[in-house]
Amino acid sequence: MCGVIEKITSKYEVILASSSPSRYEIVSETMGLKDIKVVKPTFEEDLDKAQYENDPIRYVRDTSRGKAQSIVADADKLFNECNPKLIICADTIMFDNDKVIYEKPIERDVQLRNLSKFCYSAADNVINVVTAVTLIVFDGKNHKLKEFYELTKIFMDHDIPRELLEDYVESGDGLQVAGGFKIQGLSAMIIKKIEGDYYNVVGLPLNKTFQAMWEECK
Repeated sequence: MCGVIEKITSKYEVILASSSPSRYEIVSETMGLKDIKVVKPTFEEDLDKAQYENDPIRYVRDTSRGKAQSIVADADKLFNECNPKLIICADTIMFDNDKVIYEKPIERDVQLRNLSKFCYSAADNVINVVTAVTLIVFDGKNHKLKEFYELTKIFMDHDIPRELLEDYVESGDGLQVAGGFKIQGLSAMIIKKIEGDYYNVVGLPLNKTFQAMWEECK
C-alpha cells in the first residue's frame, strides 16, 4: 500500500456505503483500500423523476445525498466504534441529450430497448453518465458531508449489428447497472469512445474521489 493511502487509513476507517461490486472493486483493488467495511444505505431510491424534469444531475445528487443522510441516521446501529470514519456514498445514472434518465432496467426487454435507442436513435449517439458522490466525515458524534459529481460522455457505435445487442442482453450482463450496460466486457464493443473518467462509468469517479478523501487528511 502506498504511503498516501496509508495516511488516509491511519486517520480514518474507510467505509463504502454501497452494495455495488464495481464500486467495491474500484475502492479496494484500484485505489488499494484493503479490508474496507461495506454497509448498505436504507434510503429508498424512489425520488419522483417528474420533479427533476430537465435536471438529471440534481436528481442523482439528491439520491446520493439521501443515501448519505440515511447512513448518518442509522449510525448508532451501524457503527459501534468511535474512531473517525470516512464514508463513501454514491449514485450513478445515465441520461441522453434530451435529459431522459435511464437507471437499472431490471427486465431484458427494457434493456434491449434502451440499448437500441442509445445506438440507433439517441441524438449524436451520445449518452451522459453522472456519478454523484457524497463523503461523510464522521467522528462518532458529529458529521459533515462533502458532495461532488463527475460527468462522462459515451459515444455509441450506430453501425453495430443489432445481433450484438441481443447477444449482450441474453448474457444477462448489465441488468443491474444504470442504463443497462457496463463499460467493461462485451458491451465495450458498442462504444466508439468516451470523454471523461472511465471509472466514473464503472461506478465511482476515481480521481475526484481520491482528491476529496486526501483533502480530509491534510
